[in-house]
Amino acid sequence: MKTAEKILDALCVITTIIFFVAVTLMVLAQGFAVITLNGALSTSLYKSIAVPASMVSAVSSIIAILLAYMRGQMKAD
Repeated sequence: MKTAEKILDALCVITTIIFFVAVTLMVLAQGFAVITLNGALSTSLYKSIAVPASMVSAVSSIIAILLAYMRGQMKAD
């Protein structure tokens, strides 16, 4: 059980980092697109980054819920 918890903990950290890097990249690139008045670039960046970043965020959330359950932080009283 401890091995599974360590693996899930590492996966949670990795997916959270990937999500924050993707969102930061998207914000910076869209800022550049706004400055250069390039609407097509902004739209294509949003379409290519938003869906994968959302999926990574969902996976990270599910892993965090599983970890909280495994560690006894989610108790039904």
